[in-house]
Amino acid sequence: MYQPEGQIIRRNIHTYPFKYRYVDYDDYFRRQSAVLYLHVPFCIKKCGFCDYTVYVNKNESHFARYVDALEKEIRNFATNRTFPGFSIDAVYFGGGTPGILTGEQLVRLLDACRETFEFNDGCEIALEFDPSTVDPHKVETLVAGGFNRVNVGVQAFDDRLLEICNRSHDVATAENAYRMVVDGGFRHTNIDLIFPLPDQSLDDWKRSVDRAIELEPACITAYGLEIWPKTAFHTLIGSGKMQLPSPAEEAMMYEYAIDALEAAGFRRRSSTGYFHPDRCPDLSRFLEYYWRTWPMIGFGVSSKSVIHDRLYVNVQPLKRYYEMVDEGRIPIDFATVLTKEQEMRRVMIRGLKMCEVSQTEFLQRFGVPMESVFGSELQELVDKDWLRLEGDRYELTRAGQLYSTNVYEMFYTREDLSPADGDEVRFGISELME
Repeated sequence: MYQPEGQIIRRNIHTYPFKYRYVDYDDYFRRQSAVLYLHVPFCIKKCGFCDYTVYVNKNESHFARYVDALEKEIRNFATNRTFPGFSIDAVYFGGGTPGILTGEQLVRLLDACRETFEFNDGCEIALEFDPSTVDPHKVETLVAGGFNRVNVGVQAFDDRLLEICNRSHDVATAENAYRMVVDGGFRHTNIDLIFPLPDQSLDDWKRSVDRAIELEPACITAYGLEIWPKTAFHTLIGSGKMQLPSPAEEAMMYEYAIDALEAAGFRRRSSTGYFHPDRCPDLSRFLEYYWRTWPMIGFGVSSKSVIHDRLYVNVQPLKRYYEMVDEGRIPIDFATVLTKEQEMRRVMIRGLKMCEVSQTEFLQRFGVPMESVFGSELQELVDKDWLRLEGDRYELTRAGQLYSTNVYEMFYTREDLSPADGDEVRFGISELME
């Protein structure tokens, strides 16, 4: 019989790790914080750049049926024991055009959320408004119902460009809508702008940015245009019937927005979002969760949910959505269970969308130093002057913000960019337009 050399140590184990602490009971068993997203898929018109699941030419009866189903989906979630209980830090109504619903319908859905989930103090309750759907009664109803943040999707203060985008409003409607929102009591306001739009000059963009600043919103978001497959812009640009400004012009637009917003007292909170500290405490609590990959529960057709290592997307067809909700099921279409490596990459990519990632938070979440996993990528980004280390945080530099999409690419794998195989679904990455 084999005899091992040396002494046999009779030290056995019952568990691992070996060290524990006495904890505060209420804190240890408290509900985890999360945010809610409610997707309203109806629009007056579909914008040329829009890739979201939207339905046009629907009437009030369609809206009413959808509200019934959405309320049922929200209430059904509480009966699903797969997930822990959550307390809610923010609720976001997106679309589509959520403002196409009546104020009473929107408050009804918010009340369903309140009755299903525990809300944290100071919960942010936000709504996207297409300017053409704003009216004083709706604003008054939303404020009275507890909504406290509103996002007005202007996109451009230029009637010609709005027509190119197939928007349902003109500049006068947008400015009137913004005044109604403010006069009705909203203080945490955001104006959305998009660049570079087809046939948009640098001077066009400057006028839009300057006008947004003049209106004195609490926040301004300057989105870079995304070209998604199957959109009108994708088809027109691909066929040569529409052209975008050059990359150099796009860079100048981005830099102008950064300079103008900072000069007006706005502070960067994400690669595209700015808030004015004299008008609101931060950009958006919902977006903080969204980009930091903290728990987000989505309701409605095509909505996304991220709950720890589970990421799933709801079905798109209304008929199938209604069927699954009526059956009491989460109306899931496709999903994934994230590996730890994917979670780590996701934290880096999406965290840098918020312009910074914390070494301490990464270590607490994954148990390993950030540099031990992404040391070479971080060093290359620092060498390019796209990142800098400030305290325990890697932050986007000015150049890194300008080329932020290139920064994110550093954390993609070859497998991430390969075509979908077999029963896989390729999702969440826009077209690369040369």
